[in-house]
Amino acid sequence: MKNLLLQIKSFLLKTGDDVISPLYDGITLVGPYAIGVVLLLSTIWGIFLGVKYAKAEDATEKANLHQVLVNFCIGAATVIVLISVIYAIRGPLARYIDG
Repeated sequence: MKNLLLQIKSFLLKTGDDVISPLYDGITLVGPYAIGVVLLLSTIWGIFLGVKYAKAEDATEKANLHQVLVNFCIGAATVIVLISVIYAIRGPLARYIDG
């Protein structure tokens, strides 16, 4: 049991290219696709919400849908910015984790 815990500890505390290279490569590989998928799904969902807003007849329903649309835009923009920031700082992030 002790050996197993020591092996897990040494695996988790690895530094150098064994840890940094996969992290950097993973962010480099997934980053553009993640941004593209989020943009595509955000566009589709935004169009859907916009059509629902345009079809709403009652003033309270329009007000509720307007708030939903505003919250959606804020949330989608936040997610896109966060993914972009992680993609942009992948080099310094990898160096920070290494040292």
